Parts: sequence; structure tokens; C-alpha cells
Amino acid sequence: MIRKTFLVILYGWLMLSCLNLYGQQVSLLRDIWSETEKNYSGVLASKSAVESSEINEAVVKSNALPQIKAQFQNTYGTFEGSNGASFPQQGFFTVSGSRVGSDGSALSANTFASMVTEYEIYNFGRQKTDEKAASLLTSKAKTNQSAYLLRLKKTVFEKYLDAVFAVSKLHWADKNTIRIQKIHRLNSALSRSGLRPEADSVLTYSSYLQAAAVRDNTGGLMLSAVEKLKEFYPEKIDGAQLAATHFLDPVLLSEIKLGGNLSHPFIETLQFEADYFEKKAESQRRSSLPSIKALAGYAYRGSGINNQGYSSGNWIDGFSNPANNFLVGLGVTWNLTSVYTNNKKADALRKESQRFAYLEEQSKRAIQVETSALEKTISAQFDELGKQAEAVKKAESAYEMYFARYKSGLIGLTELLQIQQILETAENNQINAAKDYWKQVINLAEMTTDFDYLFNNL
Repeated sequence: MIRKTFLVILYGWLMLSCLNLYGQQVSLLRDIWSETEKNYSGVLASKSAVESSEINEAVVKSNALPQIKAQFQNTYGTFEGSNGASFPQQGFFTVSGSRVGSDGSALSANTFASMVTEYEIYNFGRQKTDEKAASLLTSKAKTNQSAYLLRLKKTVFEKYLDAVFAVSKLHWADKNTIRIQKIHRLNSALSRSGLRPEADSVLTYSSYLQAAAVRDNTGGLMLSAVEKLKEFYPEKIDGAQLAATHFLDPVLLSEIKLGGNLSHPFIETLQFEADYFEKKAESQRRSSLPSIKALAGYAYRGSGINNQGYSSGNWIDGFSNPANNFLVGLGVTWNLTSVYTNNKKADALRKESQRFAYLEEQSKRAIQVETSALEKTISAQFDELGKQAEAVKKAESAYEMYFARYKSGLIGLTELLQIQQILETAENNQINAAKDYWKQVINLAEMTTDFDYLFNNL
């Protein structure tokens, strides 16, 4: 009864330990990605690109606001009167003096200040088209950010997989070293007692040194793999945190199919490119049409010529004799020579839009085919892992039996070392097959944008 109770307690403790370790592993992977997503320089750069595009969108929208221009002039020189007022160019208008002849100086000071408001009241939808194109650029920047995060997540998972693989390799090297060390110690004892030749002890020691050398090499590879994770996660990571329980024995991967999914960021980027160039083509075509604007202006003028026509040559008198005027009107601007050129430019932009549309269709098909191929590969590799695990169990069982036979003197050292080599190869093949399996799962996660399985199992 006591023995049964002790076994139950021991089993429960082992289960809690495994669950705690698994929880640490899942937490570590999530922590690495969370830290990367928040502080990695490439992520911050992609966020800046989105913010820049949003600012550009606001700038394009501001083009619809009335344009207000102001000027101030203080001049000194000759003068010649003429009647009327006009807009000599956009943003300025002038009001002349009288034709009546003047006495006094031939030179006069003049002060002039004006403000003109220009509002484009109709441009055949060109402003709305430009705003839509700017909005598409912002959407494209956000999708580029999603695509970058997807690629980065794949990179982080691959680095994490390399570290988990290196830890598994180190455990394999440790087990192999311990097994050969056990054989060597047994041979040394038997050699000292005269039951085995000294050559057996020397041979087993040579095998032990080779195994120890492999262990040192795999230890270095493990430290290197962990060091590479510091690019994304600066906190200290030890080997125990990377001893993934499901690396060699993954749970069954549920089917993840892309179907007709159009939300993949790689596809969305091409779609936004096609839409953007289509809008730019439309904007270019509309640029060939006229622009209708409302103009309004107010002017203040001070002159060295007074109401009686006397002209003063003093500079300070240029601020005298003020006159205030306003002017309103409509203007139509139409660059007729640009009609042909703009239409050709629009045709070129439409061709560019078609190019991205074709690339979009190609990418959809490629992702669907690649997803299907990966699912088939992963299914076969999962079956392979099951057989590899069974092969390791059989090899371990055979090794224990042959080791017992060797201790009893029923077989020689060469046979035992051959069996040990078979077990070592079986374990190594299992670890390599596991890495190949997880690499394909990571590729599938990139195609389907679904990394939950990896978060929960690797």
C-alpha cells in the first residue's frame, strides 16, 4: 500500500514538473517574440514607414484647402499710371494710380501689401483621386509592415528552432558519452582483474575521447545558437529553457489550409500596388482637364503721390496717401498641350497596374500550391518521426540486452560497440528528422500566417 502511494505521488510530481517546464518553454518563445515585436529596430523602422505614409496622406488632403498668399513690398523708383486692376499671376494682384499728371519729384516711394485667397472649386475629381491614391499607399505601408512582421516571425522561430535543435544534440552527445564511459569503466575493471585484455580498455578509452570531442563541439554549437537569439531577446537563456518536450515527439498537426484566403500580406501588398497605379493612372488622365478656381484678394497701398498729383521724393512719404482695394473673380486654367502627354502617362500607369494584378494572381496560386505541398510533406514527416522514435526504443532495448550479454562474457567488445553505434545513429537520425519536420511546419505557418501551433508546441 505504501509503495503504491509513493508511486502515485512520484508520478504526480513528475507530471507537474513536465507541465511547469512546458509552461516555461511556451512562455520563453512568446517572450522572445513579444520583446522582438516591441523593441526590434526593424519593427520600429516599419512603424516609421507607416507613420510617414499617414503624414503624406494628410498632406495630399490639405491640397483641397484654400491657398492663402500674402506679400509686402516697399519700392522706390519711377512711376507711370494706368487704370484698372488685374491678377498678373496667381497669388498677386495690383491696383494702379491715376492717369492725371503729377508735379514734384520724378521718383517716388511706394508701399504695397496684399493677400490673395485661391480656392479650387472644381477639378473633375482629381483631388479625390489623389486622396484615394495616398490612402492606398498608407494601406500598402501597413501591409508591408504585416509582411515584414511575418518574415521576422519566421526568422525568430528558425533561430529558436536552431537553439532547441542544438540543445537536443547536446543531450544526445551527453548520453552517448555517458554510455561509452560506462563501457570503458567496465572494461578497465575487467582488465585489472585479468578477465579482459588491456587492448579493450585502450579501445574503449579512445571511443570515449571521440565521444567527448563530439560533445565539446555540440556544446559550442549550442552556445552559438543561444547567442544568436540575443539579437531578438537580450535576457539570459539557459539550456533547460530550450529543452522542448515536443521537439522529438510532436503532437499531431491539425490541418491548416489557405483555401481562397486573400488576407495574406504578400498578396495584399500586390493588390494595393495594382490599385494604387490604377488610381494614379486615373489622376493622370484627369490632369488633362481644366481647373476652375475662385480668387479673392485685398490690397493696401501707400504712395508718395497725393490726391493733387504731387509726387514726393521722400522715402517716408511712401507710407502716406493710403488706398484699400479688393477684387474677386473666377479663373480657368487648362494646359492644352498636356492632354496627349498625360493620356500616354496614364496608359503606362495602367500597364503597371496590370503587371501587379498578374503578380497577385501568380502569388495566390503559388501560395496555394506551396501550402498543399507542405501539408503532404509534413504528414509524411510526422509518420517518419513515429518510426524513428520506435527505432530508437528498439535500439535502446537491444543495447541494454547486448550490454548485459557483454558483462556476462557472451559477446565481444567489437559487437557491443557496433550496437552502441547503431543506437547512436538512430538517435541522431531522430533529432535530424525532428528538425526537418519543424522547419517545414515553420514554412507552413508562414504560408498560412498561423503560428499558434508553433507557439503551443515547439
